[in-house]
Amino acid sequence: MIRKLLSALCVLAAVATVSASAQTQQLTAEMFARDENFSSSSLSPDGASVVLIQRVAGNNQAIVVVDWRTRQAQAVQSARRDRGLFLDWVIWKGDARLLFAVTQRIDWDGTPDDVNYRQIQRVYSMNRDGTNVQAMFEGQMRQLLNPDFAPIELIDSLENDPDNVIIGTWGQNGYTAFRVNVTNGRATVIDDALGWDTSTVYVDGLGTPVLRTDPLANGAGYKFFRRAPQGGRWELAYEVRRASVAQNRDFFPISAGPGAGQIYIAARPEGQEYQAVYLYDTATGNLGAPVYAHANADAQGIQVDPTDNTLLAGCAETERWECRAVDPRMQRHFDAISVYFEGAADFSLLSVSHDKTKWLIQVNGPTIPPTVYVYDLSVASLTPVASTYPQLPRTQLAPTQVVHYTSRDGSALWGYLTTPRNTAGPVPLVVLPHGGPESRDSYAFGYFEQYLASLGYAVFQPNFRGSEGFGRSFANAGRRQWGLRMQDDITDGVRHLIAQGAVDAGRICIVGASYGGYAALAGGAFTPDLYRCVVSIAGDADLIEMLDQERRGQGRNSLGYAYWVAVTGDANADREALIATSPARHAENFTAPVLLIHGRDDYTVRVEQSEAMRDALRRAGKQVEYLDFEHEGHYWSNWEPENRQRMLETVGQFLSQNNGPR
Repeated sequence: MIRKLLSALCVLAAVATVSASAQTQQLTAEMFARDENFSSSSLSPDGASVVLIQRVAGNNQAIVVVDWRTRQAQAVQSARRDRGLFLDWVIWKGDARLLFAVTQRIDWDGTPDDVNYRQIQRVYSMNRDGTNVQAMFEGQMRQLLNPDFAPIELIDSLENDPDNVIIGTWGQNGYTAFRVNVTNGRATVIDDALGWDTSTVYVDGLGTPVLRTDPLANGAGYKFFRRAPQGGRWELAYEVRRASVAQNRDFFPISAGPGAGQIYIAARPEGQEYQAVYLYDTATGNLGAPVYAHANADAQGIQVDPTDNTLLAGCAETERWECRAVDPRMQRHFDAISVYFEGAADFSLLSVSHDKTKWLIQVNGPTIPPTVYVYDLSVASLTPVASTYPQLPRTQLAPTQVVHYTSRDGSALWGYLTTPRNTAGPVPLVVLPHGGPESRDSYAFGYFEQYLASLGYAVFQPNFRGSEGFGRSFANAGRRQWGLRMQDDITDGVRHLIAQGAVDAGRICIVGASYGGYAALAGGAFTPDLYRCVVSIAGDADLIEMLDQERRGQGRNSLGYAYWVAVTGDANADREALIATSPARHAENFTAPVLLIHGRDDYTVRVEQSEAMRDALRRAGKQVEYLDFEHEGHYWSNWEPENRQRMLETVGQFLSQNNGPR
């Protein structure tokens, strides 16, 4: 299998570019629907070069090394999609060598296939010029339990060890941590007594496995086990009874700490409103005092020194993304970068050179698609390296402002209003509630809202109660409030914009995906006088049926089902309330035409939800259009670009037909 993977890798000539074109051009759905131009960028330890994964011709990928000073770029490896190959990530291993992961999709009969396939991930190293490619576990695949299925995970890149990394995968005795030589691919066992139930291992600053994650049966959550760096018995550190580890704000490992038995943990102890970051002691199980916390928001991330894992900065998101450095001198540079972008964008620190004089940062704002820059502290200069959407002229993207308003029950709320350029007076509005619902909208580039703005619409994105990141109470305030308080928060925001004269009260549509799709349908069903059209993309329509699907799919006793009961209500005890807030049960209320879009391979929100809404509207004699996509799932980022383009064009045409002229 390794030889087969390597034989499919070849060098393509491609360079990473940043478009700064100010020339006016017609923006099209195709321009917004393209896959992002690059991913997985990393700065070399000496700060001289950036490596990234670049999209190239035919939707293939290439690993590109960029000398950011000279603007010279070299593509050193590539992965061809027609051979089922995908580059997952790439990082530096020293200044002269790279480490990267490749996933191959293989149909059960051994041929590439994008529909019925199994995935095999392998990790490789190579010289920075693409030579001397080496597979990890070369000649030792029998150490793995099942080489054709065993996922290979990079646990730690060991910045201070030039020859080795730590990799985790399933060995003959269960989940195993290996020390692997990046030059010859040879692996030695560090610990093979981690257990058959383990899914992830975390190491401390010395590279010792001291924390592990074991999923609970029936999707009931996760158990975290700790042990002292000297070894010994594994002790239960924390049990998280949540449907998804991604929704876990109570106890979540981030990265290795600076010393033995130390792990950075994002945690929200009982009784605490916001998540903070702690330096956890795996020997004692003590969190200690927070090393980073925000007074009004959940901590969202940290940046550590690559050489010793000491904390450099912590970040949180309120109305804007903000990072605070431990060192005031570093914070002055943070402030200078913010001033440079004139408040139009925020930034994150991606990686730091070993001498700390060069930073790789990612800048993101409504009119600045995610773009990586190298910041040189010695001369306080920024050099752009690559943009995710270089085809979009920044001067034609629409600006965004924060809008504050008060809900009908007196709660202070806010959202984002993106307004098309060169418009005067009230403009037609598209209300765009986010999915989740325990998610949020951000002050950032979004291709969907920018596409809508390019058609002449203002776009409103409210962070209603139930959204995440604003503390325990704000998230819990959305529990069992689908179609009720959460919907009122959306409606109150729209009425605020009308009262302020910012939008045309007679030309408002509501569009959403996932939970946002439900909210769009709820808007059409329960406030029909407010909207001229409704678009639901992969949205729930019948909450009783949604709960039945979750129970059938995950089991009555699963945590996944328990989570949805907690969020929406019990299908038996709360049946009447769920019926009252299910748009498919109130199709007769709709006065606006409805567009329904769904991927047929969506296993998060089943396509039957949109089909039920379509059938209910037809029975009620209402105007409804329906579009589905074969082989597409729930998340747009994984859709084929041509299907994203068709989705955008369909929504644009529907809005134009039903929401007045541009």
